[in-house]
Amino acid sequence: MNPLCNRKARWALLTVIAATLCCSTIALGNAPEDAEPPAPRVEAVTEIGQEALPASQRDPIPYVDPAALPFAVQHPILFDAFPYPRPSVEDDTVPSITMRSPEPIDPPPLDELRIVLDWYLSPQHAALLIAQARGDFERHGLTVAFNAPADPGLPPKLLAAARADLAIGRQAQLHMLVDQQLPLVRVASLIPSPLSSLVVAADSDIATLADLADKRVGYAVEDSLTPMLSGMLAQYDLGLDDLQLEYVNFSPALTLLEGRVDALIAPLRQVLPHHLEEEGLRVRSFAAEAHGIPRHDGLILMANRDTLASQRSEIKRLLIALEDATEWAVNHPEAAWELITNNHPTLDNAINQRAWPDTLRRLALRPSALDTRRYALLQNYLHDQGHIDTRQPLERLAVDLHAP
Repeated sequence: MNPLCNRKARWALLTVIAATLCCSTIALGNAPEDAEPPAPRVEAVTEIGQEALPASQRDPIPYVDPAALPFAVQHPILFDAFPYPRPSVEDDTVPSITMRSPEPIDPPPLDELRIVLDWYLSPQHAALLIAQARGDFERHGLTVAFNAPADPGLPPKLLAAARADLAIGRQAQLHMLVDQQLPLVRVASLIPSPLSSLVVAADSDIATLADLADKRVGYAVEDSLTPMLSGMLAQYDLGLDDLQLEYVNFSPALTLLEGRVDALIAPLRQVLPHHLEEEGLRVRSFAAEAHGIPRHDGLILMANRDTLASQRSEIKRLLIALEDATEWAVNHPEAAWELITNNHPTLDNAINQRAWPDTLRRLALRPSALDTRRYALLQNYLHDQGHIDTRQPLERLAVDLHAP
């Protein structure tokens, strides 16, 4: 509607109302003061199904002077045309506020990952242990279970059989097993530097590796012999057949302390010397990379290549949690060690405490990062030495899940 027309209609309405009021006032003012009020009218009020009472038995309805009524009652049309907000009627049965705390919202379920360790729990598993103790896994929607193997050679086999989601191992071990057609692939480097070394008593007659001929050498895992020890001996024209080999399982230190072997080869460089010296035996070590073995990752996390696609999201979140935990541990070494021992009291001993600084400085700050050159170099070395039959495409050996 045209606003001008609407305005004119409202003014006409107000004019009519004002005229009506004036007329009523004039009419009332002209009435004689002694005039008798009109006789009250009595109406018959009945209920449905009842007859009206006789007039003599009814209470008269009192007469109300219209002029005595409120202005809004006399002129309802004015207030209907210009309504004003009226207070709402609240229902006392519905409270406007509540003092009770809201019901908690259930968090989404956590995704589970099962990891088989390469060895019994030790400081070299610090990234995993700290991430679990700090709640880093849970913050990334994961629950992670660790299982120590009954035999150090079992973890990759359990992983290949899909009886675990991830397994801890070593780079040289990975190359050898992939060459045997096991569906394994590296997804993280926990310690990206070599850990294998040969240890002898400091006062032994073994001054160089050439002195190992006919000596008793203990080993804990197969890849410590081939390719590690065999490669270290090659430059001295020695082979494994020139040694007396003894499998020591999980007790390498004890066999050397008891004199059952003359030397030990194991991927425990950051722990084993500390263990032996704590027991009173000073030792001398021969590092693998100083004796012909290309530099490589000492401790890696492997996945099953056949199931990796379905677990890609979970593993990526795990790697971020490990990165968070490692960075915190490097920045707070004492608090990190206290956190580990509080959650795993069996690790709180003098041997592990001595090994902690040496272990901490080796942890990978970027566990998912991949050095493809290292994997190519070690694969070429193993192939040239006859330890593997086929060179694999690098993506079949190792992947960086966070690569663009």
